[in-house]
Amino acid sequence: MKRIQHIKQLLAVLCLIALVFSCKKEDPPVIDNTLTVLSQKINGVKVSNGVANIKTAVSIELIFSHTLKTASFESALSFTGPSGAVPFDLTYSNTNSTVTLVNTAPLDNEATYTITVAPGTHAEGGQELRSAFTLSFTTQPFIPANVVLSADVSSISEAGGVATLKATLSEKVDKDVTVNLAFGGSASGSDFAAGATSLVIAIGETEATTTLTATQDAAIEGTEMIEITIASLVNAVEITPQKVTLTLLDDDIDSNGDGFPDKGFIINETLFDPPGGLAGDANGDGTRDPAQDEFIEFINDSDQPIDLSGFTLFDETNLATNEPRHTFPAGTIIPPGGVYVLFGGGSPSGDFGTAQVGVSTSGNMNLSNAEDIIVIKNLQGDEILRFSSVNDAPGVDFGVDQSGTRWPDINGDFVLHTTANPALAYSPGKKADGTNFPGNVDPGKGFIINEVLYDPPAGAAGDANGDGTRSASEDEFVEFINDSDQPVDLSGFTLYDTDGLVADVPKHTFPPGTIVPARTAYVLFGGGTPTGSFGGAMTGVSTSGDMNLNNAGDAITIKDTQGNVFLTFDTATDGSGLDFGADQSITRSPDIDGNFTLHTTANAAAAFSPGTRADGSSFY
Repeated sequence: MKRIQHIKQLLAVLCLIALVFSCKKEDPPVIDNTLTVLSQKINGVKVSNGVANIKTAVSIELIFSHTLKTASFESALSFTGPSGAVPFDLTYSNTNSTVTLVNTAPLDNEATYTITVAPGTHAEGGQELRSAFTLSFTTQPFIPANVVLSADVSSISEAGGVATLKATLSEKVDKDVTVNLAFGGSASGSDFAAGATSLVIAIGETEATTTLTATQDAAIEGTEMIEITIASLVNAVEITPQKVTLTLLDDDIDSNGDGFPDKGFIINETLFDPPGGLAGDANGDGTRDPAQDEFIEFINDSDQPIDLSGFTLFDETNLATNEPRHTFPAGTIIPPGGVYVLFGGGSPSGDFGTAQVGVSTSGNMNLSNAEDIIVIKNLQGDEILRFSSVNDAPGVDFGVDQSGTRWPDINGDFVLHTTANPALAYSPGKKADGTNFPGNVDPGKGFIINEVLYDPPAGAAGDANGDGTRSASEDEFVEFINDSDQPVDLSGFTLYDTDGLVADVPKHTFPPGTIVPARTAYVLFGGGTPTGSFGGAMTGVSTSGDMNLNNAGDAITIKDTQGNVFLTFDTATDGSGLDFGADQSITRSPDIDGNFTLHTTANAAAAFSPGTRADGSSFY
């Protein structure tokens, strides 16, 4: 028994020795000629074959087990989709064992794409890709972004005013977005020019712009509105219908109501050659004098006074020597619509209509019957007016014992006076027919409140803002009239009711660009979306959404940007004795000039008339 145990122990020792010696002996290296893909990522994330919801801009990274032989690898590589081969950029790193593919053209949404490497010996060490490598993925669905349309200003002037229209995406998208615009409003297509009617927001961008430029013309159109909407969209959506409204301010003012735009400060009649004898006594002093009875008739056909104090007048001869024939005395101010007659000399007396009259400070304007030039310079020596008998009155002979005059007056071309009126050779200070010019224009009442609606009637009858819904707060309105010859800039001004004035919390702040032109109405509603023509008036809504006008009695106060009171209206004084809670507005009757009364007293057929006179007609 002991012998058997010794034998077992001996065998165990021998096995241990054999094991020790076998461990010290090196195994021959295993030679592996297989090229494999160790890692695959799309946009930095490890993925498996068939992955879905991938963005259409991809960066695909493949890490191989060995250094690649690039020429062989690239010949075996393909990147395909529904439309065939996909263009891409290819880069290597980590001694050419890591490959990155980036598409150079957008991929389609909800489409399947495949990266394939055909079998072959593609490694520098001769390692072989034994079976084709394939990585397929599907792109995510296209989710359109919302488009917001805006403009950088709220009004533009007819004199080349420019607004920038902008379409903005809520987020970047991987397709070009096309925004097709539509234009409407009271302004016609000839009143403005759009740089483009479609905006294209390129891939990766969030906005695109175009310009809208006002077109200058001579038509008296008043304030007009340009409305811009989105007609259609490609690759985007408009969650809420939008309308951008621009006010087009007409600069063609007809101050004297003659149906023509104002021409400014002009020469209307000139007498170069007084007739012989007493018939030539144009200045009415009892003596005919070829120099003293010469005259120039000026008209201020504008809505601004013209201050000529210190300005100088030249004929062609003295223009060359810069020696004036006349210097206008201090205080020579021609009001809007005013007429001024300058005689060569003498002591003018008689009926010169509504005109102011002066005589040349040199005693001789020296107007040449053959042809001449009249120039007026301001205090800085700049020309403000030039008249050439050759250029401004071609074909008119100024040496035939009569004046040259515009016919019709102010707006017509120059003709001989007897062509305009055979009975007169001249008419200083008056129209060619011998009647008076109207003189300076009525300056108007200024900027006033003409109508206020504190208590909109119940039901549909109270929908004053025309948006289809009657609201006790949104249908309140204040109708302002700029009955003056100057535009009024309300930008930044604030409006308060009685409570808001005490708390110094405005109910409305007039936006930048709120400029009410001369002889224009402006209606401020409590809120809503004012819809309608409103007689061509400008419209706005309270920035607080509620003017909070108290039917029992309230005061409206407007302050300028320095906090000074600009305008007030108080029911206790301006509307004394009236019921402001009678389901109707209170309005001036007659409009602009009259006292306040209930609207049905002024017009029994209407409870209110925002933007129009009480009878529904336009203000101007």
